[in-house]
Amino acid sequence: MQILRKAERLEASDLKSYPDLIHKCYDVDALKKLDVLRKALVSMADSSPAAELCWLSLIGILRKTSCANTAQWQYILPRKTKKNPLDPFVAFRELSRQIAADMAFSQTGEPCKAKLFAGDARTCEGVPDDFAQLVLCSPPYPNNYDYADATRLEMSFMQEIRGWGDLQRTIREKLVRSCSQHVPEKAIDLEEILSRSEVEPISDELSEVCRELAEVRLTRGGKKTYHLMVACYFLDLAQVWNSLRRVCRSPSRVCFVIGDSAPYGVYVPVMKWLGELALAVGFKSFSFEQTRERNVKWKNRKHRVPLCEGRLWIEG
Repeated sequence: MQILRKAERLEASDLKSYPDLIHKCYDVDALKKLDVLRKALVSMADSSPAAELCWLSLIGILRKTSCANTAQWQYILPRKTKKNPLDPFVAFRELSRQIAADMAFSQTGEPCKAKLFAGDARTCEGVPDDFAQLVLCSPPYPNNYDYADATRLEMSFMQEIRGWGDLQRTIREKLVRSCSQHVPEKAIDLEEILSRSEVEPISDELSEVCRELAEVRLTRGGKKTYHLMVACYFLDLAQVWNSLRRVCRSPSRVCFVIGDSAPYGVYVPVMKWLGELALAVGFKSFSFEQTRERNVKWKNRKHRVPLCEGRLWIEG
């Protein structure tokens, strides 16, 4: 708790240095406490595991201490407020203790060593050939969720960005393209994407869906570039499968927790196409295990196409 004790002795800096979003999401007292926690953390940062966990604790309390309506990995809604946000010092202490307790619990059995690779799943650069026997992940769904925007509160507080527009340069350009915000119309050549060899196994069906989306969008107010998003998404995932074939042993298993999609009500058979792309690079078979239905409950849903999600299993 050295960082917390030091923070309690510090004075907050000029809060005007924080972006407008931060001032909309915190009252002055909470922002002052978060600011001194950040200052204490920076002053004691030494790249040690303990320092990195303290950084994680600070990031982890930003939504819990905000007066704006926030939830983990969801968009920020500054116009909607919470009644009882947590005090930053209390939240930091509680989360730090929770992390420590989780670590102590996990060390009661055989020690488990993890090796982290920071990279792009489309290349798996740095991961050796024949490295894995089992791959478990939940990739983005092609459902227009902006994962870059989901980081906006945290990056704004750490003063890594000043506003929503900065996300394009810092985050969106690096992500699997699963959102229309990732594919500006003037930046993508649809015909070039559809002609790529990586998507050739599904090119006929993919082209038909993308061209239907291109027509439908012209009748909608937002004119969102779903046709480009879908094409780029499957190109990106085809590259992921290619890299996974290199790093996976034979035999091996891959499990994607994934769901299908219907932008503008045009159905996209995500699991089928992903399975076919996996087979095309050398995996042996695929099957889908549904866990739940989607888009069947709410009266205000945007279309009536029933969707689902579950586990896509690839064997190879």
